[in-house]
Amino acid sequence: MNHRINLPAPTCRRGARRQHGIAAVELALILPVLVLMLIFPLYLGRVYWHYTVIQHAAHDAARYLSKAPDTEMSNATRAVAVASVADTIIAMELAELAPGAYPYVAQVNCDSGPCVGYSRPSKVRVSIQLLVEDIFFPGYLSLTIPLTVDVSYPYMGR
Repeated sequence: MNHRINLPAPTCRRGARRQHGIAAVELALILPVLVLMLIFPLYLGRVYWHYTVIQHAAHDAARYLSKAPDTEMSNATRAVAVASVADTIIAMELAELAPGAYPYVAQVNCDSGPCVGYSRPSKVRVSIQLLVEDIFFPGYLSLTIPLTVDVSYPYMGR
């Protein structure tokens, strides 16, 4: 008894082998696009987080200045000390950020200039500027986004 086993033709095996290479080429073409689609929302989330933190710091510092006692804001030495405390509030709240190589710039003002204490201010203002550096493509595509927060409160004193 002769039993023969029918094997598929050799051309079928070669055709299947060619399909494996196509999947690798498709992955190589699509992977950079998928990585960019993932990195862009992560970067925007990081920028939004930085903006939220500097906005909260500016609000807290301006709220502190607006509620400082009138006796301290009218005294030249004490008004500078109150403005220094507002700067410290900003520095403590921005300490958790890592914006990159650029430091933040904070301005604490009473009315239209620095808090010098010669008269009672009618308005206090805190302004913070920050550059958020790109951590995903530093130096190559480098998206550096400037953020600015400006908060004003009427001076209420106590």
